[in-house]
Amino acid sequence: MNELQTERFALCSLTVYRELCSDAVIRLLIRLMSQQYENVFAAAEDYAQMYALLSNSDSKGDLTGYLYQKVLYSDNLFTRQAAWSAYGSMSAALRQAAARDLSTLWRASAIDAPRLKRCIAGQFADESLHRLVETLPEYDTLPPQRLTDWGKDIDFFAQFAKAQGYGIFAQYHSFLLTPDKTGEVHLEPVTHPDDITLSDLKGYERERKVIIDNTLALIDGVKANNILLYGDRGTGKSSSVKAILNAYADRGLRLVEVSKYNLKYLGALVQMLQDNPLKFIIFTDDLSFAESDDNYTAMKAVLDGSSMKLSDNAVIYATSNRRHLVKESFSGREGDEVHLADTLDEAASLSDRFGITVTFLSPNRKKFNEIVLLLAKDKQLEVPEEQLLEQANIWAMRKSNFSPRCARQFIDHVYSRVSRGLPYDWVKKA
Repeated sequence: MNELQTERFALCSLTVYRELCSDAVIRLLIRLMSQQYENVFAAAEDYAQMYALLSNSDSKGDLTGYLYQKVLYSDNLFTRQAAWSAYGSMSAALRQAAARDLSTLWRASAIDAPRLKRCIAGQFADESLHRLVETLPEYDTLPPQRLTDWGKDIDFFAQFAKAQGYGIFAQYHSFLLTPDKTGEVHLEPVTHPDDITLSDLKGYERERKVIIDNTLALIDGVKANNILLYGDRGTGKSSSVKAILNAYADRGLRLVEVSKYNLKYLGALVQMLQDNPLKFIIFTDDLSFAESDDNYTAMKAVLDGSSMKLSDNAVIYATSNRRHLVKESFSGREGDEVHLADTLDEAASLSDRFGITVTFLSPNRKKFNEIVLLLAKDKQLEVPEEQLLEQANIWAMRKSNFSPRCARQFIDHVYSRVSRGLPYDWVKKA
């Protein structure tokens, strides 16, 4: 049995990291080391497919980086126990099996293209076929001496799982709740989330501090409140939540966004998250309900903890332009119910079930101008302050909106023009 046959045997006999055997690249790598091809064309096709998969992956054609990511984000018994801080009490057998698998995958990550092509060519007697195999392109690898044996570095992988979780929860920080046709819910990772930071947001520091303090309580395992972020449009309510996620994702904070049309699946989501060691913000944006809305009932049940109680690792953060969340009509207030006042109180009471309400109001003209100048400083815009503010106020008046969002849109527009050498004072006073 040659060197690569030994490595093939080790890959085929993965135990704790067994799910990686179904990965397309690893499956093709095992097949290419088999030396059981009937013709060179089938081998070339498998090699080309593996090369294409590597090239289109996040590792950009690097087998070492590809396998490292697969190991890092693996969901198995070892990573789950490590995530639950059970590493110290983990059985010696499990730890030994995990270390063996990690060492196997480490060695596999160093199987470079020349060795693999020699293995492929070696099963064909025709020398001309050897020359054909040599023309196959080469992928990247790091030599083993550049990396610590992953099996010997098992403590690192355990610590990573404890801090960042396992599987998709280690790989991604933000998710969307998506029900399928049968009503079963799934978490779809957001592969390109909003990268906004707290420093990008100007103004409302006092309001954001309330949300940050509550989020830190959640992260630290202290009882945290659900929060309603209420206020005018464009004031940074949802941006604040996403910026807080980005600030504390490395401390095990995750976000699951639930559209207001999928709140009826909230109970299923709560059950899905309660056995996870990470901390979750269940986020719903632009929340409002019509009367007799099933989603209203589902939200109320979770906030009340009557039929489905939130576990201590999750909170609900919701934004709304409506203080009482439920759309009301004059005809509804003039209904023929005997106890109409009770019904109206019930409709308005959902917001009271949030432990904290943070109000974001549109800034006055002075505060708007301050935000414009801070954003311009971030962009390093060398534009006369007086002219910049004049243009910003014309922009805002035309949109009838002096919000931080409007200020950011204006600065982005000015930056776009200035960076292209265009004049910034393109709008004249009415």
